[in-house]
Amino acid sequence: MVQSSKQIDPCMQILSLDNAIRFAGRIKDRKLISFARRPNATPLLDEELSNMIHYQTSLKTSWEDMFNNTLGKTNWMITSKEKVKLITLFLDDGLLIISTRSTSNHDTIIKKIQSLNIKF
Repeated sequence: MVQSSKQIDPCMQILSLDNAIRFAGRIKDRKLISFARRPNATPLLDEELSNMIHYQTSLKTSWEDMFNNTLGKTNWMITSKEKVKLITLFLDDGLLIISTRSTSNHDTIIKKIQSLNIKF
């Protein structure tokens, strides 16, 4: 069973792609609007820190926009930490954020997500 909130189907679909995926969420206008978490994945951050990391992700991605004209549109970003990998996929109207085990194959996970052609 998956813990979820609001629009659950796309996030739950993403969780089902790979057992290494701990969390999938959708950010729009710098706010988490939907998510699903694997039930056996204990949150590593409390609610306040979770909100801060979602906001930080939004800010980091907004910096990418200034380079779009010269370097092209950003497709995704990854942050590799000791305990998790944080994957951010750029959508037309927001972000898809994924947390995985640190040992996950992020390239494979990103390709699986992109192959879904999910509409949020």
